[in-house]
Amino acid sequence: MEEIKVNLLDEANYDSIEWLPENAPYVKVDPETIKVIETPAEFYDKLLCLIREAKERIVISTLYIGSGSYEKALMNELEKALEINPNLKMTILMDYLRGTRGGAENNSILLLKRLLPRASVYLFHTPCLRGLKKMILPERVNEVVGLQHMKLLLFDNHIIFTGANLSEIYFTNRLDRYILIENCRKLADFVDSLVEAVGSCSFMLNVRGTISLSKSCDIHPFKESLEAYKNMLHSRVMSTLNAFSKVSDSENCFPADTRIYPLLQMGIVSINQEFEFLKNLLSMQNHQLSLTMSSGYFNFIDCYIDLLSNQNCLEMDIVHASPQANGFYQASGLFGFIPLMYVYISHLFHKIIGPTVRLFEYNRPRWSYHAKGLWIDSKQSSLSATMIGSSNFGHRSVYRDLEAQFLIITCNDKLKLKLQEERLRILDYAAKVDAATFLRRDHFVPLWIRLISRIVCCKCINILPYNALRHSNDINGTSA
Repeated sequence: MEEIKVNLLDEANYDSIEWLPENAPYVKVDPETIKVIETPAEFYDKLLCLIREAKERIVISTLYIGSGSYEKALMNELEKALEINPNLKMTILMDYLRGTRGGAENNSILLLKRLLPRASVYLFHTPCLRGLKKMILPERVNEVVGLQHMKLLLFDNHIIFTGANLSEIYFTNRLDRYILIENCRKLADFVDSLVEAVGSCSFMLNVRGTISLSKSCDIHPFKESLEAYKNMLHSRVMSTLNAFSKVSDSENCFPADTRIYPLLQMGIVSINQEFEFLKNLLSMQNHQLSLTMSSGYFNFIDCYIDLLSNQNCLEMDIVHASPQANGFYQASGLFGFIPLMYVYISHLFHKIIGPTVRLFEYNRPRWSYHAKGLWIDSKQSSLSATMIGSSNFGHRSVYRDLEAQFLIITCNDKLKLKLQEERLRILDYAAKVDAATFLRRDHFVPLWIRLISRIVCCKCINILPYNALRHSNDINGTSA
């Protein structure tokens, strides 16, 4: 980064930043239009407000929509928006497996039915769940095979990037991240086209509440050729990216100090923008950069673990959920032990990290933690950046799910301060992890959980990273 000696306000300087996504399209945006939403309640209120103000289009991509009182109020506003605006286009994309989990009485299908036929409701089914695997894997377990995981919320030309799902806990006491981009048609058109591209390869909800394959989907995701389906999905998503690339090359009236790069991660169809970006960034030995990385689930892939265990790794803080802030804390049955599996993985990782990497656990009474993303700061230049979106940086995110991230890079002092404050709000409830952390009673991992963690990896379900396990011989001892 020695070549960057001045404020990064011109194209030449941006092009000299060695860790920028290579040949990736971007849009310049007015930094004044970027707003950081602070709390789940503020996020919910902003959703309702944007729905009421929308006149042209509403596009929602989420893992699922809940069926509680908050979600019903949200559906009421969507229904009113369609009644008031006869020309309003509404598109909703969810995951098929997660969106239909629990049967007709417990999922969001009944709520969404009210929006038909005016709205298009798509349900993406991973092509990797097929044959015997589809027959024998039960609900919830089958979701490990792959999901539609993109979280995108579009209202006319306003976009919210987030990792939150649309259910009550995400509107009350499950912390996530939310960044609103106002009045950016180029980016809004890209999000609209991306959701349509995936939707065209999905199932659709019908007026009667039944689900059938979209007429635009030429190949059935799990009954016909896997390769043919993947080729179709790849082609349609790449067409959207290519169209955005042409738009981003056109004239833009905004100053060059703030850019947004979409970074898609769809490993099942060999689209790996996020992975290539992170691999390049984490492999750098540039001590002028400092990173903060966050994930609700500490579960990085082998490649990232190897890079972070390098003694010359970047200066980096990693924030993840404490056992009490894990989304599976006090869950019923065996799922209630999942937080301890993540404790085990974080303990193994803590043993192998270099001196420049620090772990933090988020723990806030009666709150769970779901925030994900990355903050990048340069000690030598005026540059700051953040990456926000749906990815947890684990095996499923990289190789199995459909993910969308957005890299925001800026030299604008006001925006940099907003991003810094967002990060500090998270760290206010995060405690540094050290060896003593794993001696505490709430971090004790029974032998059978450690054994299951290894079996899970050996069976190639790949929920947990193999490389973290291979660095440890800790099977018969205590978790400490």
